[in-house]
Amino acid sequence: MSYKRLLLIIFITGIGAAVVYLLLQMERSAMREQAESRPVALPYNWIGNIAKSRIAEPSGIAYHSARKSLFIADDSGSIYEVELDGNIIQAKGLKERDIEGITVNPETGFLYAAVEDDESILELEPDTLAIQREFKIERDFEGEQILKKGGMGIEAIAFVPDASHPEGGTFWVGNQSFSLKENDEPSVVCEVTVPLRSGTTRKASGTIIHAYRMNFIDISGLTYDAQGDVLILISDMSNLLVELKREGTILGQYLLPGDEQEGVVLDGLGYMYIAQESGEIIKLADRRLR
Repeated sequence: MSYKRLLLIIFITGIGAAVVYLLLQMERSAMREQAESRPVALPYNWIGNIAKSRIAEPSGIAYHSARKSLFIADDSGSIYEVELDGNIIQAKGLKERDIEGITVNPETGFLYAAVEDDESILELEPDTLAIQREFKIERDFEGEQILKKGGMGIEAIAFVPDASHPEGGTFWVGNQSFSLKENDEPSVVCEVTVPLRSGTTRKASGTIIHAYRMNFIDISGLTYDAQGDVLILISDMSNLLVELKREGTILGQYLLPGDEQEGVVLDGLGYMYIAQESGEIIKLADRRLR
């Protein structure tokens, strides 16, 4: 093979590789845009309402893997522990705190509830539901007040375990907003670090370390899918479920069944539970595992 012919082949091959790479990037970009703009049907089958006793206004839900139970928060400031068939195990009021979300730290088993307006996180002992500590989230991030004082407030919370993190993991909170206008209160998801391990005082502060603006309004629920390593967000007003990577990329949007959806959680066994403000706890089964 001549030197000129070899150079020609290398040149053509290089162009071909560049074209292929460009086409792949265009395809991936199109897929991302499609995921962000076109909600598809949720790949879950409806099982039905499991609530045996009425809970006034469920606003958040969490699955406790060690206790094999659900914890539900309502707007009046009460926390309920419920069996997976819907029977209530225990309930306690938290002095009329406006609880809008609840999550579990699987390492310790402690519960963490999001308080709207106060922008704080309550640490609860699961056996008695007694408050152990409170973490007030600082509102500013990179010079901007992300959590507006006097605004709609945080509406959702999820704990993401991380063995490499000095505190054992971080919290993610969703700020409720009903506008996407630039100067209005942002529809945003924030990653927050609090002194879970490094602090012992009953009251401490939490710091926003990442914040991502969403392209939809009314973030009403939030959970962490450990198997997929993604955050799951729901929007009541939009009837939308969104999968979000922890660096802020939206992976997919799904049409959410039901009505007045205020909380969402996965149990890791193929089931999803949705807390509805109407008082119903809806159970769905992942048909991809059936």
